[in-house]
Amino acid sequence: MADNPFEDPDVQAAAQSDGGGMPPPVPQDAYDDAPAYDDNNQGNINVDMVRAAAQYVPAEQQKEIAVAAGSAVVGGAANQAKKDWEDSQRTQQDEHSAPPPPSFCINLFNWFPLRYFAFGAGACLTAAPILDLIFSSPSFIQVFIYFYMICFGVVTMFVEAPTWTCTRYFQLKFFFWFRLLSRMWGRAWFYLFTSILCYAPTDTDSGAIFCPIAGALLTVISILSFIFSRMAGKKFGRMREYIAAGAEGDELEGRFMRKFDELDMGGKPGTIGSAEIVKLAEQAGRQLSNSERHAIQTFLDESCNGFVSKEDFMRQFVTQYIEKGFKQRFL
Repeated sequence: MADNPFEDPDVQAAAQSDGGGMPPPVPQDAYDDAPAYDDNNQGNINVDMVRAAAQYVPAEQQKEIAVAAGSAVVGGAANQAKKDWEDSQRTQQDEHSAPPPPSFCINLFNWFPLRYFAFGAGACLTAAPILDLIFSSPSFIQVFIYFYMICFGVVTMFVEAPTWTCTRYFQLKFFFWFRLLSRMWGRAWFYLFTSILCYAPTDTDSGAIFCPIAGALLTVISILSFIFSRMAGKKFGRMREYIAAGAEGDELEGRFMRKFDELDMGGKPGTIGSAEIVKLAEQAGRQLSNSERHAIQTFLDESCNGFVSKEDFMRQFVTQYIEKGFKQRFL
């Protein structure tokens, strides 16, 4: 059977046998001169000419034409849907593309082990008052201040210590009862306040030299903590934008719940840890330093139980933004 039904010999023979002669030529102006897909020209279709041409097509071939036309329409719609989806994905990637490779200074800054330095500063803060008590002549009020400094030094060591079994318990207790210490910006303020105490002996004749050294070290740690807190806050915001992808309402909550389920592939069921947080940041086009990862993880662990549950994940990523209109700038 020919592709064009009007050129098919069987169709022509059937038309002649009916006494109608050869079928009329294919109507070239069925749609006039207007574009066939212009909605405004639907009234210009010459229906009579189309019907006149269609009556010369056998029923079986009409079915084949209808099936082919329907398949073409369905296939075209599927291809268009696929193209629209791919375009939306490319749009998301274009709007939130990964930053260029970091420079040497940025890599060095990301490498900086802030927590280890803070742990060392805590040890120095614990030892400095003891040494000044031995080698200087403090007044009674200075001895009282030294006692507080030693306590603050011990707290700093527990908070910033590596996650060992013997330290994790105390870290979680400190984070739960003194929530300020669970935030990097909170620890930065704590170190700044403690460093001011360390400079107090410089206004006296006691001859203290070790406490001011500890204070200078804590001041540097405090400034770096503020910087890392800000950097972690920006990357946290980027991670949230990546998951949300402009969604709102129930769709927004659904995207975050599905992302958590996607990340919850190992470890304790219903929880995610540091590896999953790093993976999420990489999906969002960001690379986390250890300090930034720790800041984000302790921020997400709102329950202070050592892991990020689905409730914590939804509360910190979604609820606080919806109910409070809150935007996290520091972690």
